[in-house]
Amino acid sequence: MKDLRGQARVTAFLRNSLAEGAQDVLTLEAMARTEGLLGERQRITHMRSFKRAKHSLDIKSVRAGFGPNGSWRWELPCDRDGARQPVRAERCIPVDWVDGVERLNYFRPPTDVPSHRWRQFVSDCHSFLNSSENWAERAAELGWDEKALFGCHRNYPLMHLGSAGLLWAINGGKLLELHRDWAIIELPVDRQRTFNRRDVAAGKVILPWDRA
Repeated sequence: MKDLRGQARVTAFLRNSLAEGAQDVLTLEAMARTEGLLGERQRITHMRSFKRAKHSLDIKSVRAGFGPNGSWRWELPCDRDGARQPVRAERCIPVDWVDGVERLNYFRPPTDVPSHRWRQFVSDCHSFLNSSENWAERAAELGWDEKALFGCHRNYPLMHLGSAGLLWAINGGKLLELHRDWAIIELPVDRQRTFNRRDVAAGKVILPWDRA
């Protein structure tokens, strides 16, 4: 219960702090320390409660300026006219999915995955978590677990796509439908593919962020 109350405080803090516009990350950190939500040496980009709240509120990271004088800001979503959108109910994305995807390094692919394919996979993972269609929330509601979504073979995952999760199959395409046991993907080559949810073999399939 204490963890739930703490998470609610962090979410309310970010909602209120960003209600009038974007805030510099360093400014948000100072404000959070004043509220007792962040330790002196803690960063909001590393804290699970802040990462979870960021995803639940659809907060975006925006770069302001260039070079050493630039900084990162967080902001709530806006509509096409630049008006601040009303904050909707919190998104129910499993925090382990958020934390896991955050650990994937876009610029450091595993030695057994080509760099362009790895970057596409990482990009697809982030798009899945942040989609306006709320695919991640729907997947959780339908009972998809993290291995069915993100899992891959322990070695040379692209040689074992038959046991890989949904995100490995998207490969730059677009998720069109998601059901309890299957999904439809629109591929970049202008055709559709049906992906069937797999029964994961625990010893063979692992999560990409757990690979050595």
